Amino acid sequence: MSPLFRWMVRWARTVHLYLTLFALGLLLFFAATGFMLNHEDWFSPVEPHTSEKKGAIPPELLREPDKLGVVELLRKDYGVVGPLSAFEADDDQLRVAFKRPGTQAEAVIRRDDGTAEVTVKTWGLNGFMMDLHRGKDVSRPWHLIIDFVAVVYLILAATGLTMWWSLKGRGRYGVLVIAVGVVLSVAVVLAFELWLAK
Repeated sequence: MSPLFRWMVRWARTVHLYLTLFALGLLLFFAATGFMLNHEDWFSPVEPHTSEKKGAIPPELLREPDKLGVVELLRKDYGVVGPLSAFEADDDQLRVAFKRPGTQAEAVIRRDDGTAEVTVKTWGLNGFMMDLHRGKDVSRPWHLIIDFVAVVYLILAATGLTMWWSLKGRGRYGVLVIAVGVVLSVAVVLAFELWLAK
């Protein structure tokens, strides 16, 4: 083994170990929620828990309408959470929607008298976690975390292969196992995709 390769193996071992420890929580989270997504009917209710509130919005907020004022009032008085996803105004009503992982809220407000109906749908903790895994209705920082985890998986695979390559007893069977794993993975994906396309 050359000094350069010995140095690479030492660094691969260190990176593999400490990166795994550093990202262990996220790796476990994505493994668990990936399983949950694959069996969504086991973990998430088909119908969300729905709650409705009725009330009134001051008419002065509805004339122009005052987007910021309406949104802040809905947050304060109706407990609406999540980023604003839609603010649609027509002559008769306003439709204001909010989305965050596991939760959707929609307010329909009549512009003539300020009558408001707020509907909140939640899918519980499991729905929240599965939406985080999907990257659905999440913030920009969470998208960066998903990218980080993908890069971690790539680095762990590369450092694992480097360490395996350094083993004296790896023999030709290791290469055979890797090749069979890749071929079987591709074959299974293609077989099911072609079968489902019929």
